[in-house]
Amino acid sequence: MKFAITGGAGFIGGALTKKLNSMGHSVRILTRGSGRKSADPQVEYITAKYTDVDSLANALEGCDGVFHLAAAIFAFNYKEFEAANVLTTRNLVDAAAKTNSVKYFTYMSSQAAGGYSADLEHIRTEDDKPKPASDYGRTKLGGENAVESLPARIKKIIFRPPIVYGKNDSGVSKIADWVKMGIMVNTSKGDAYFNFIHVDDLVNAIVKPIEDESLFGGIYYVCENKPYNWKFFIYSMADAMKVKRPFMFTAPLFVLHIVAFLYEIIAKLFNIAPALNYDKVKEASIKGHWVSSSKKWIDRTGQQFTSLEDGLRKSF
Repeated sequence: MKFAITGGAGFIGGALTKKLNSMGHSVRILTRGSGRKSADPQVEYITAKYTDVDSLANALEGCDGVFHLAAAIFAFNYKEFEAANVLTTRNLVDAAAKTNSVKYFTYMSSQAAGGYSADLEHIRTEDDKPKPASDYGRTKLGGENAVESLPARIKKIIFRPPIVYGKNDSGVSKIADWVKMGIMVNTSKGDAYFNFIHVDDLVNAIVKPIEDESLFGGIYYVCENKPYNWKFFIYSMADAMKVKRPFMFTAPLFVLHIVAFLYEIIAKLFNIAPALNYDKVKEASIKGHWVSSSKKWIDRTGQQFTSLEDGLRKSF
């Protein structure tokens, strides 16, 4: 089969492309640029305008399925998040509906779309009403709503992964640089817990519905079913890197706001995505935990997830 991937040049998209190729499938990567070519006969690049439904439909025609991974994780305001995460998804949904070939649609949402858990006794599940705490989370939920409007002939599935990590991930690499320098900031009060998923586990999850179509039609949290605090994550990373564990301190909320403000100014000056912004500070300042249960997915598939410590050792 042939699958179209948005965000195919990214961290998760690259891993997904390799996985699909290893399964004997070919991949068409949608790109905004032009002229990019692949030496791999199983991979092709095609230019498409995400604001143009007809352009997207032409790019999707001939593909059996779509993996929609592209998203804005950082933006300067809600409107920018909405354009990237809601309007683009809606256009892609409309484009898929116009094709004669697309039968499957996989949407990479986020744990942020479901929201946080108030305490560790009531970990968030798919049955809970979504409660996003940031513009990113609200627009990823908006993308989910757009996917729900697909015609019945196209099977759909939505995944809500937490923090994704793995080898050559730019986000983890930036954190690793600070760990090497021997200093790290707790962006919460230090008592918040998080879920993690290794990129290989995530890719293995999102290709499973191709082999078992009964999985389509649902929304799933996918992660190692164990919460960790930020300190454990950072110390485990240092251990995996075989460097000294860094000094960690908890930054007051007003300091995070100042840092976010400075990051946004620098990002605007140099036309780059900010490494930290007010939206991420909103998520960091909630009184709760970014944890969810993957029991529903595990019960359906039997998939086992890599422990954080093993995954970090594998990554480094």
